[in-house]
Amino acid sequence: MTEIDEGFYSRQLYVLGHEAMHRMGAADVLIAGMRGLGVEIAKNVILSGVKSVTVQDEGHTGWTDLSTQFFLNESHLGQNRATCSLPQLSSLNSHVHVSAHPGPLDKDLLLKFQVVVLTDSSLDDQKRFADTKDSVGNQLFCDFGKDFMVLDQDGEMPASAMIQTIFKDNPGVVICTDDQKHGFSDGSKVSFSGVQGMTELNTRGPWEIKVRSYIGDISGFSEYERGGVVTEVKQPCTISFKPLSEALLDQELLIFNDFGKMERHKTLHLTFQALHTL
Repeated sequence: MTEIDEGFYSRQLYVLGHEAMHRMGAADVLIAGMRGLGVEIAKNVILSGVKSVTVQDEGHTGWTDLSTQFFLNESHLGQNRATCSLPQLSSLNSHVHVSAHPGPLDKDLLLKFQVVVLTDSSLDDQKRFADTKDSVGNQLFCDFGKDFMVLDQDGEMPASAMIQTIFKDNPGVVICTDDQKHGFSDGSKVSFSGVQGMTELNTRGPWEIKVRSYIGDISGFSEYERGGVVTEVKQPCTISFKPLSEALLDQELLIFNDFGKMERHKTLHLTFQALHTL
């Protein structure tokens, strides 16, 4: 496993943690399209610390590119956008291997990468490539495949509560202090720390909570004395995503965001599809 440069990635490590950074550091990413949007995404992905980034674009620099693509200038007019952007992108992060692919997109190319980002592709190409890769994204759609493992379902801090007392029984009963709601629900998994007396709880688990804070059999544990904190242990779950060709037809997936315009999200959905036919 590649060592993480903790000095270079110090802020990111604080937010994401070592496990997430190691997983990112093993990812090969393809970014298709080196216009304004594509180069901005490429810059951010390279700075994030993935294993490698390949930028793809068959097009040549035109005058309109100079107003949105900050790594292109007049000397690049008529030259390939991907190869012209490569020197500046490569200088952003010495820990990330950056390369350019001036040729066309095809399925063989996409299969070399764990993540593919399409920024300037037709809707037909998006549908075609979505059937090839489990991870294809653009400004409106992400498909992570049929069995995508989510380690944290809500991104919130784990719930925790101070313990008032624990009854040694089968099942055991945990009573939290009255000055706060513990925030746990039936089926939540929790761990214990700082418990005095019944110290077995500190080293075992996680424990599944039942209604009214029942946990498993602790009748053979030591007597509870005082103190302790109970903390939620988040459990991974598997989510399945529909491919783009199916998702386009499923209006239940559209996000409703304006109560004043009840059908607006459906109209926008059809409008964006219509723009690809022009």
